Amino acid sequence: MKKYRLTDQRTVLGILSKLASTTLTDPVSQKKYQMVNPITVNDILKSVHFTLVSGEPLTDKPSSLVCVLKENRLELKVKLANPYLEDLFQVTEALIEPLERSSKRAAIDSITTHKIMMAPTADIGTIISLYGKTSLINQILNQWQVHLEQSLTNYGYFIKRVNIGFFYAADTPLMEALATSKAPYYLRDSNRKIFYMENTFFSPKKLNDQYVKSILDNHLLNNIKSVLIVPFFSTSKVLLGYFEVLSNLPDLGNAALQDAITGPQGIGPLLEYLDARAEEFVFQMEFAYAKDWTQIAEQGMIRDISQDGAGIGIYIKDKESIETKTVGSPISFQIEINSLPYTFYGSLRSIKTASSDSENHSIGVQIFQCDREEGMSLLASYASTLIGKEVT
Repeated sequence: MKKYRLTDQRTVLGILSKLASTTLTDPVSQKKYQMVNPITVNDILKSVHFTLVSGEPLTDKPSSLVCVLKENRLELKVKLANPYLEDLFQVTEALIEPLERSSKRAAIDSITTHKIMMAPTADIGTIISLYGKTSLINQILNQWQVHLEQSLTNYGYFIKRVNIGFFYAADTPLMEALATSKAPYYLRDSNRKIFYMENTFFSPKKLNDQYVKSILDNHLLNNIKSVLIVPFFSTSKVLLGYFEVLSNLPDLGNAALQDAITGPQGIGPLLEYLDARAEEFVFQMEFAYAKDWTQIAEQGMIRDISQDGAGIGIYIKDKESIETKTVGSPISFQIEINSLPYTFYGSLRSIKTASSDSENHSIGVQIFQCDREEGMSLLASYASTLIGKEVT
């Protein structure tokens, strides 16, 4: 059955605005809730927040809320927006699934993917530890440094430089400690010696006082006022490296970080954004070294698609072709758009094998790039138009 994954801020807010008197159910605990005050947040993620109301104390923190609207089942994927506010939640995506009694059918049912290929995941950690930064990895790294600097600047951060490093080459007590803890590190103000140490962030108290002083002195000498270091991992969850964001101003020159670091536009959305970019960066490296591609299906019907076109589900007929595959593996497939073949590349996110003959096997794919420059925007535009017709 088709599903629509909604991520656009205005669309999600429009849906939440219709839920003022609707009872929402946590499918795990079966507890009932209501939602009030849905708002958009002008953060780096373009989030939508709401206040969750219950007739009893909020001891449980739901990750999913479900209700039925007319002929559609609505599921909201949610999480706490602020660790200090137990009733403020953020919507990560909304899933709309037409009920079986619905007579509406969308064009999504007739879209076919072709030449679905998959390759084993390249062991980037081993490649880097053996050969260091190869020319291919350096090329990807340099492109991503520029991309991150421009993106963060556009989102209101004052960035001097972004460094991308790998922990195999860790040669300072700080980097060795971060490699051990696998935690983010945030120096808010080198001049005032202020570090952020809440919510699993690394505490410099674990380091020698004299060494910490030397770090601060070195930053001041180079006019670095704030530093954020975020670790990233391989597809198999092995620690690989880090993004290091440097600024000439305290709190990365961002007013929201300075005024309300745990607020809706604070450190949380920034970490989410960098984690998502890290996932894409790691994919680019693993994809560059992918080989031994094999075809798992000549074609497959699209099961569902996210509103931004970056997430897609595909039905696969042959169970044996997917059941032994590893989540995170590189995958490619073709879709014909305007009579032209577009090849999309991404990462295998899920495998669902049917439990009965009446069901279909399927895979979930996160799409990262296309062989044609306009391919990603065309797919996103198509998905948004298709979903817009169904949810309005």
